[in-house]
Parts: sequence; C-alpha cells; structure tokens
Amino acid sequence: MLLAALAASRSCASHNREVSQDEAVEIATEAAGFTPCTERSCVVVRAVQRGIPVRLYWIVGLAESLDESGRPLRFRNFVIDAETGDITQS
Repeated sequence: MLLAALAASRSCASHNREVSQDEAVEIATEAAGFTPCTERSCVVVRAVQRGIPVRLYWIVGLAESLDESGRPLRFRNFVIDAETGDITQS
C-alpha cells in the first residue's frame, strides 16, 4: 500500500510541471544580471524532487565566462520552483 502511494505521488508530481527546463533557464538568466556564455558547460540544469509531498525544483547554474581550463569565472546558481517559477535560493 505504501509503495502504491509513493508511486502515485511521484507520477502526479511529474505531471504537474508548469515551468519547463528552458523557462527555468530564462528565469535564472534574468535574475543573474548577465547572459551566460555560449559554451555547453556555461548552463547546467538539474531536476530535483524535494519534500513530502514531492515537489519538483530546477537547479540552474549559469557561468558568464570560462577560463582556459574550462572553469567558470563568474557564475550564479539558482533553485527554481517548477510549479510557480519562483526562485527559492540563489
């Protein structure tokens, strides 16, 4: 019974996404105050489920530029609520 409830809560959470990954990147970019560079590693996005009941958040990392080694020089990280689009941490 518990497993069925857990599976149902996870499947419901995945269907309630209102903010897409691309929208989360746009929200983070507006809040960062800079446009991330065009290299692939300048924008990193992860989906994370938190809480009970489970709620989806996007973790978005943005880098303005990279050094010669490919490490970000100026960067910001954001946690964005996937239901509301609110930035919960930056």
